[in-house]
Amino acid sequence: MKKLVLAAVGAVAAMSGAARAEDWSGLYLGGHVGVANRESEWIDLDGDWVGDGEVASDDDVDATAFGAHAGYNWQFGNWVLGARGGFTYADLSETEIIFGDVVVDNSLSFTADARLNAGYSFGAYLPYATIGVAYSDLEHSWAEGNDTSDSWPDFSNDVATVYGAGLEYALSPSWSVGVEYLIYDFGSETSRNLDQWDMEVDTDSSVAQFTLNYRLD
Repeated sequence: MKKLVLAAVGAVAAMSGAARAEDWSGLYLGGHVGVANRESEWIDLDGDWVGDGEVASDDDVDATAFGAHAGYNWQFGNWVLGARGGFTYADLSETEIIFGDVVVDNSLSFTADARLNAGYSFGAYLPYATIGVAYSDLEHSWAEGNDTSDSWPDFSNDVATVYGAGLEYALSPSWSVGVEYLIYDFGSETSRNLDQWDMEVDTDSSVAQFTLNYRLD
């Protein structure tokens, strides 16, 4: 899906302005559905479980994603600037057992984002780039069955930078469809347990999705 979105955006960007005129300005509501991915790496900073700076656990999971969004566009000639907010649900939670008795849990079920879009209209086609901030319910925990002091209870890095690209096609003056690829960069969070050992968790998430929009103006 990522390659499809980028190829479509590149193809449209190479077009001339000969396509029919389209007014993208105004308020719109929409929905989206696609496939999401989350990857979380637990990095041992002190050599408590593996070597210093080495990955102690790597958790990767995919899930169906769906949600709703709303936004507003301003058009200046062929340039289209917009603001959009949305909510996406995807069950990207997973629990693993490692080292025999260690239960590692990485949970993520929703993201809510606010983004700015910038695009260039080729008539009925609107390729755009997007960037913003997202909030989620992302949480992590590491529990050793026989040594609770050498465990890391629930902690989170639930705010992410979100960025990506998309392509929208106007079916009519009111309806449009599109494709979009987004990356959610949650960065890293470090936690220290009762034994004074540090563990860092790096998390990235992405979604490739189809969109459907209805313009109210």
